[in-house]
This record gives sequence, C-alpha cells and structure tokens, in this order.
Amino acid sequence: MKRLAAALLLLAALAIPAPGAPDVDLTAMGRTMLFAVVRDIKNNPESYLGRRVKMAGQFAIIQGVDAQGQPDPDKIFYNCVIPLAQNSLEFGVAGELFYPEDFPDLEAPITVEGVYEKYEDNGTTYYRVGQSAIEDRKSTRLNS
Repeated sequence: MKRLAAALLLLAALAIPAPGAPDVDLTAMGRTMLFAVVRDIKNNPESYLGRRVKMAGQFAIIQGVDAQGQPDPDKIFYNCVIPLAQNSLEFGVAGELFYPEDFPDLEAPITVEGVYEKYEDNGTTYYRVGQSAIEDRKSTRLNS
C-alpha cells in the first residue's frame, strides 16, 4: 500500500510543471502525440487559453488581406510551422519589431514560447501563442 501511495505521489509530481516550465511543451513530444496535441489546440483553442506553450519549427509569415482581398502590409501573421505535426501555430511578439529586419529568415528553425491567448481583429477572433520569446540559430534578439 505504501508503494502504491508513493507511486501515485510521484506521478502527481511529474504532472505538475516546474516553475517557469511550459504547460504544453511541444518540443518534448513524439510525432503521434505532437500531431494530436497541435490538432487539439487548433480544434479546441479555448481549453488552452492562459497556458504556456513551447514549440519548435520553421519561421513563416502569412500576409493578411484588406476588405478588397488585396495584400495588407500592416497585417502580417507570424507562424511556427511544425513539420511533424503537419500544421502551424500563430505567435505574437511584443514591442517595436519590424518584419523582415527584426525576424529570422523565412523557414529558419525557431523555438517559440509564450502564453496562448485570444485576440480580435476587425470582428474576427484569432488565437496565438502571445507575448512570445523567440529563439533562432542566429540570435535570441527577439525575446520579449
């Protein structure tokens, strides 16, 4: 009985992230789990709000469009493409950063960590890993 109690206590301790550790660490997952969790984040974003997420992948942007369907230079969405998950997650940065000079090259390997959040733009709700710290192989200048 003492062994069972000790085992349960150990499992409970392992389930609690260390202070400062991400709640959802996509960098530590195998292919199947990674695919499933990223899909769940996309399909059930509300259940991840406020959780610290860490991911690794390739830097990408998505160019937003205006009401006429034309590219809008003020709408650039930053993404971390996660090839093993066959998907990507948007991330946001804080401060005065300008694309492209303050960001990694397109398709550069990056690691992103931040808190999952919801935001609205022109009446449309979006989700992203917000206020992100971004590391690339060239530098860590993008930490916010």
